[in-house]
Amino acid sequence: MLSRVAGIITIFFALAPSVQAGVGMLDQGESLYNGSVNFSGGNKHWDVQRQVITSVCQRRNASLLQGYEYGYSYFHTIFASVNFAYRRCGQINRAARVNPITGRVRPGFTLIGGPNAGIGDVQVGVRTRLNHRGTAAWEALLIIPTGYDNNNPSRLGRGALGLGLGLKFSSDVPNMLVKRSSWGWTLGTRYIYFFSGKGNVLTSFLETQYAFTTTDFQQTGDYAGLRINHSVSFGRNGLQRQLFFNQVPRSMTNSDQITVQLRYSHAFTGTGWSTSVHAGKTVFGRNNPIDYFAGMGLSYRWRD
Repeated sequence: MLSRVAGIITIFFALAPSVQAGVGMLDQGESLYNGSVNFSGGNKHWDVQRQVITSVCQRRNASLLQGYEYGYSYFHTIFASVNFAYRRCGQINRAARVNPITGRVRPGFTLIGGPNAGIGDVQVGVRTRLNHRGTAAWEALLIIPTGYDNNNPSRLGRGALGLGLGLKFSSDVPNMLVKRSSWGWTLGTRYIYFFSGKGNVLTSFLETQYAFTTTDFQQTGDYAGLRINHSVSFGRNGLQRQLFFNQVPRSMTNSDQITVQLRYSHAFTGTGWSTSVHAGKTVFGRNNPIDYFAGMGLSYRWRD
């Protein structure tokens, strides 16, 4: 299949960071391409009591995230992204069932699977400024499920339509190269509601940044960031019996996790190009994998 080949050549929504800092607003007529390659893996996970458990197989995941944003007006930026993913090691828990005709009970079982590759979920949305300084914005987004196979343990995406709302705040005004301080920060939160009994997710992040050169933390200069990510997944009806320890998007399971990430970014002055590298680890969680992760990103800005 074409999607499978594409995934091999090349997720986590929403752990793959963009090389763009700030609140993600573009000027009218400005376009931005974002691409990032990400890797993660591990062989342990936390159970519902937060006990560390050795997984039955080693996780090895890779993804290529492709995104495009466009400044429709000064106040509105539209965005879209798609993820090509490779995932090895997955799990499906099948509950026991009773045949209504024969009355026979089919025992429950756990299915462990091998690698899977293809296109993950597609995301489209709009971001709107909350102030004229460009330091605050809110966003609304739609998650479109693609490439999902309910019978594959190493499933890509969530397999359900999702709607999301988010907020972003930043300390630095875009395009202001007067270095008031070497330090900056950005933070945000996003809540996503999934249909079809797949549970809901609340994610938040806080990043402290340090500038090595004069920078607006977006289009020019060099800076590093220390980022903390927190996510909570709310299973429908409080379900906790299912654990997809290698699905970046958890589903039908109450879970939470905290990750710590280091990032370094460089923007090439006057070219529109920016690049970044990052690495991190999941440090705390429940019903979640204990993974290391790393990746690199590239972006390009241009005007009509």
